[in-house]
Amino acid sequence: MAHITTTVYLNEGEDHFFGFNTYAPARLHQAAHFDLELLHGAPADIVIPGALEIVFEQLNIARPQHSWALRYRLAGNRSLSVGDVVVLGETAWACAGVGWTPITADQLRAALPATR
Repeated sequence: MAHITTTVYLNEGEDHFFGFNTYAPARLHQAAHFDLELLHGAPADIVIPGALEIVFEQLNIARPQHSWALRYRLAGNRSLSVGDVVVLGETAWACAGVGWTPITADQLRAALPATR
């Protein structure tokens, strides 16, 4: 199996449920970091959307099946929601009302505590 390094950031910014940087600057904190298993040889155009779907589902269901999702829940984290960010490899994605929006490295850095 192939793997992709995955980091989940929860947005604690004011009005974050309206979206990443929509009405107020995002304030991210790292909630999880893990290697996500991918289907070996899967076409690149389905890897990222499929990975985002798995992460979203596992962090929003009552009984997650993956150990990384169980650790996330046991740490007391809330469900993944609008305005939160998932980084897959070298790409960053903000959870939107419908689907995901790519964000730049500069946007990600600006929302992290060490760079504010």
